[in-house]
Amino acid sequence: MSSETAAIDGEKKTVIWKVAALCLVSALLNSAVSYFINDVGKALLFLDTLFTAAMCFGFGLLPGLITALLLPVFTAFKYILMGLDLATTWWTLLFLPCVILEVLLIFSFRDKIKPLDDAFRKKSSLVNFISLAPVLLLLVVLDCIVVSVSGGIIDFILTKLSVPKASYPEESIKLGLLRNNVPVIASAILSRIPVNIIDRFFVVFGGYGVSILYRKIVCKEE
Repeated sequence: MSSETAAIDGEKKTVIWKVAALCLVSALLNSAVSYFINDVGKALLFLDTLFTAAMCFGFGLLPGLITALLLPVFTAFKYILMGLDLATTWWTLLFLPCVILEVLLIFSFRDKIKPLDDAFRKKSSLVNFISLAPVLLLLVVLDCIVVSVSGGIIDFILTKLSVPKASYPEESIKLGLLRNNVPVIASAILSRIPVNIIDRFFVVFGGYGVSILYRKIVCKEE
């Protein structure tokens, strides 16, 4: 093996280790942001997949999925620090499919985003951002639909099984819909849309912004 080949292999291994470390850091940051925004600040947002989106934007499907799968671990750790009984919070694991679907959706947009992303990173001008923004906005809308529908279906199933759950921001909206005779499953889905459309805006745009920083860290981009 030539010294040049060895150097290339060494650089690849370094990149892999950096990405693996960022998966762990991102899962921790997801949990921390969710804690301060939702649990402490009581804001009608979650933002618990912002850094998962960043990993998918920056490095592709596998790092995005790994970060998504690590989220329950750090969520459990968060609950322990909050003094909550894990036996009563296990149901949060059942919403993991929502995060996985979100990662798959973001990954499906990589081919559309890549040329616009390359142009924006080469020259961070308003014109290049305006070209990129509509694609990200479309992703926000589709992400909101995917997360709302999947989350609503899971919530409907948990309700039917009488699984005790914590109260989330959309519960008051869902109650209002139920009082107006909207079917239970439709209420579970529709109540999520007002919260998710704002939440996913920050996740998609914020995640893309963080991904630029991540790539600079890993690939030493200028």
